[in-house]
Amino acid sequence: MTEIFLVEDDAAIQSVLEMLLTDEGFTVTSYHAAEAALAGLALTVPDAVILDGQLPRMSGWECLGLLRAQDTTQELPVLMLTGAVDKIPRAQKRTADDCTTYVAKPFDVDEVLAAIHGVIQSCGQPAIAAGPGIF
Repeated sequence: MTEIFLVEDDAAIQSVLEMLLTDEGFTVTSYHAAEAALAGLALTVPDAVILDGQLPRMSGWECLGLLRAQDTTQELPVLMLTGAVDKIPRAQKRTADDCTTYVAKPFDVDEVLAAIHGVIQSCGQPAIAAGPGIF
């Protein structure tokens, strides 16, 4: 089963994404802060991470930088969720060298599912079947 770390400080968004991802067949481990997710990553590396760009104390962008600096997480598929569209790199899409894709908030749930499936598959991770009506 494909495991995803979900790092989102908004409880309502976290709850919706947990339900959506679980229904899609993913195993989800949730965190409210980047520091907690990094501690979890020291114990196990999931198949992908969904990371909120604006988190308290350490931003998702700072956390992404730390992930890309480590050998064990350098190519880990990451979906960044952000309301700060100006922080998305100019390409505004996944780049092959860092296995990162971006979705702006507010988001459509189908867009999130398509993005997470896409980044997992393009980074060489095992794919799971999409639910009906997703693709």
